[in-house]
Amino acid sequence: MQKYNIGITFGGFELWHIGHLNLIKQAKELCDTLIVCVSSDKYILKIKEHKASIPLKDRIELVKAIRFVDIVDVQRLNFGKKELIEKYSPNVIFVGNDWTPETFTGEGLGVPVVYLDRTKGISSTQLRNKYFK
Repeated sequence: MQKYNIGITFGGFELWHIGHLNLIKQAKELCDTLIVCVSSDKYILKIKEHKASIPLKDRIELVKAIRFVDIVDVQRLNFGKKELIEKYSPNVIFVGNDWTPETFTGEGLGVPVVYLDRTKGISSTQLRNKYFK
């Protein structure tokens, strides 16, 4: 697969699990600089319609501690994907393959999308449903 200069990915990372680490590791293998944008608490509440399980400041620190991550920023309701892409000018957006070209093309963002393999058997939704409902 092609190697990129700057890659970017987005996520809530609000129920941390091995799938998050695997996605970040895969992304880093495909780029020199990896930017990870953590969704704000308000973003998660509005877009995902639930409260974040871990506060934003803690999620940022968790992501910063990962050796595969070069830059951490925050995706907010008023500073989202478009603005972060304009800020960093990445060559690629990495997303998990639970997204498809039919559900997320990155249209209007001007950056190609690479769909990375998800870790089978784990997701934040599964964890939330198992432990928090």
